[in-house]
Amino acid sequence: MKEKYLKEFEKLNEYQKKAVISDEKYALLNAVVGSGKTTVLIHKILYLHIVKNIPLENIIVFTFTNKAADEILDRILCFNDDLKDKVKYFGTFHSVAKTILNESQRLETLGYKKNFEIIDNSKAADILNNILDGNKLNIKYKNKLSKRIEEFKKGKSLWGVMKKGDDIEKLYKLYNEEKIRNNFMDFDDIIENCIKILDKPMNPPYIIIDEFQDTDINQFELIRKIAGDRSHIFAIGDENQIIYSFRTGNNKIFDKFRNLYNPKEFSLPINYRSSRTIIEAAKSFLNRGSIKSIKDYGNPIIIRKHYDSFNEALYVVRKIKELNSEGVSFKDIAVLYRRTAQAEVLSDVFKREGIPIKIVFKGETIFECSDEEKSMDLSVNLMTLHASKGLEFSHVFIVGANMGNIPISSKRGEEEEELRLFFVGITRAKNYLEISYVIKPSLNGVLPYQSPYISMIPSNLIKREEESSTNSLSTLYRQLRDEREKKELNNAKKALHAKYGEGIVIYEDENIIKVNFEGYGEKEFSKLFCPLEFK
Repeated sequence: MKEKYLKEFEKLNEYQKKAVISDEKYALLNAVVGSGKTTVLIHKILYLHIVKNIPLENIIVFTFTNKAADEILDRILCFNDDLKDKVKYFGTFHSVAKTILNESQRLETLGYKKNFEIIDNSKAADILNNILDGNKLNIKYKNKLSKRIEEFKKGKSLWGVMKKGDDIEKLYKLYNEEKIRNNFMDFDDIIENCIKILDKPMNPPYIIIDEFQDTDINQFELIRKIAGDRSHIFAIGDENQIIYSFRTGNNKIFDKFRNLYNPKEFSLPINYRSSRTIIEAAKSFLNRGSIKSIKDYGNPIIIRKHYDSFNEALYVVRKIKELNSEGVSFKDIAVLYRRTAQAEVLSDVFKREGIPIKIVFKGETIFECSDEEKSMDLSVNLMTLHASKGLEFSHVFIVGANMGNIPISSKRGEEEEELRLFFVGITRAKNYLEISYVIKPSLNGVLPYQSPYISMIPSNLIKREEESSTNSLSTLYRQLRDEREKKELNNAKKALHAKYGEGIVIYEDENIIKVNFEGYGEKEFSKLFCPLEFK
């Protein structure tokens, strides 16, 4: 098995090999997007087990998602299926903490029994409301109950000083008692209770942390409690992809790790995913480190202006149909947006045009629109920029790239994260990237001009295309006259619009009508919602 592994090891690049064979007690691997960090993580595990003879059951591997944990395990088992029964502490922070809790002799000191049930936010909300119904509690802002509990646990309040008599503390106490009585833990409890029962370190030989930039304060404390004097810690992450500090409450996790452990730092700077054009654009948004591409420049980044989000969606659908007719699978295409509210017009247009879609939110598919014969894997991916993290597609459309939307905030600190979020978005694309904005936005706070981030992309990497043709109506008349064989000018269909005036229908099918208006250029309308009159 060792000889077989070493043959696979030789396929790694020099940066990857250094990280895999490093024996420093504390190490931090700075891995840029598309650099093969998962491959390095898997090789690190196999190297420790096969070459260094460390039992897999003594290696703790923390991942950000269950999907990532499953991928790591599958790839390890592909190498040797006999390792399946030896894997014990591989998974998300919550799943590993659950395993530790169920093994602990101290679990009962917290009032819990083994095999406790984990409840989601919906179940937690039901318990809180039942407590309110059964007790005479004076609680302010009941519609913000979960948020108030969360802030109370942190020892602060977003709601100002409560009036005398507010019973939030009593509610929280009754909530905890109810959970213990029913052997329930919510997601926060799992990490916090695991920290409580670890009265002494577990001292595993190795702790490996994937997506380290997404680690929050409690999870970091759990790592510290598990590790002991004999533990090695190997953290993998990218400071340019810290996009969850609004949730984790921490954007300085790398500094905390450096200050506490003074780790040896390694890097994976080579991106294998994207074209050189996309990587050169991504460099404009780097916070730390460097990134290199081994691919050719490929397609320019298209910057396109649309009239409104409806016209934008119509264009994206038409373009995706064109790409699909050229052999691009729907599943290799993603439409990314900043706010979930943007999904509504997109999904409406996609449904009317019969294109299968799946809408992804925080890693979960929440809506699918497809024919029975079509698999969800053959659907176009619609998701927020946040949800796109960790994914890759051959073709990516970032829509609604207006000031006030991208970035959604211009506050210092928050805008830094917005820049990182845009970096994540553009680096999802492997071969083709389009970024569009609208001149008549409908969302609150969104301004009618392009995001300033677009201007940060070097001009030699982009190609600007307007939604409207630069041809005037008089030019179009001359073109029509020259092409009399195709369509006589006198027979050209005329259209009237309340705002744009008179125009000529230049394209029509069963779903849309495209009209060229003097002074406004080309506009596209759905036949289902057509504000036109015809002459």
